[in-house]
Amino acid sequence: MNMRITKIESQRKNPGRKSIHADGVFVAGVSDETFLRSGLRTGDEITDEKLKSLIEEEETAGAKRAALRFLARRPRTTKEIRDKLREKEFGEADIAQTIESLERAGLLNDVEFARMYIRDALALRPTGTTLLKRKLLLLGINKATVDEALQETFVGVDQHAAAMEAGQKFLRKSTATRKASDQTQLRNRLAGFLGRRGFTWETIQPVMKALMKEQEE
Repeated sequence: MNMRITKIESQRKNPGRKSIHADGVFVAGVSDETFLRSGLRTGDEITDEKLKSLIEEEETAGAKRAALRFLARRPRTTKEIRDKLREKEFGEADIAQTIESLERAGLLNDVEFARMYIRDALALRPTGTTLLKRKLLLLGINKATVDEALQETFVGVDQHAAAMEAGQKFLRKSTATRKASDQTQLRNRLAGFLGRRGFTWETIQPVMKALMKEQEE
């Protein structure tokens, strides 16, 4: 069925959107961007198919705008964007199209996100690979990508030295805030701390031995 557009006006509460009326009835609300791409004018005829296409285009554009607002705060993973758009009840087709568009534009890249996340974490404080891997997996990055990013980023990183630095700081703080502790208890607490920092047991064992020897001396 064909209708004729009888009025196009900017919305009062949202000047960046247009309300489209056909045969005297409101039929769609779209962003200025979607409206300009449509080329519609007052007096034009519009079919049901064209109206449906216009509404679908606006839904996809809305998903992309929501994703860009989310990305403006900080970089995100593909999973974070997908979850956010689902939370806002966008359809799966709109979400998939949005993600594909963002990836083509270089605004969404799980590989680069993983590398950046690891670099930032290492710059902040000594951290082991297991903690970083766990956090990146929780953010929805696949295991192969995480492993590759860790391997690339940790080239030249001395995990033993990093664990020593973290352990020394922990022991200084521990001995400064309490009386001399039982050595077994202190050893367990040190191992737990280094484990939570993401260091492997292969790294923790010799570091703990060296630090406890320093402590005893």
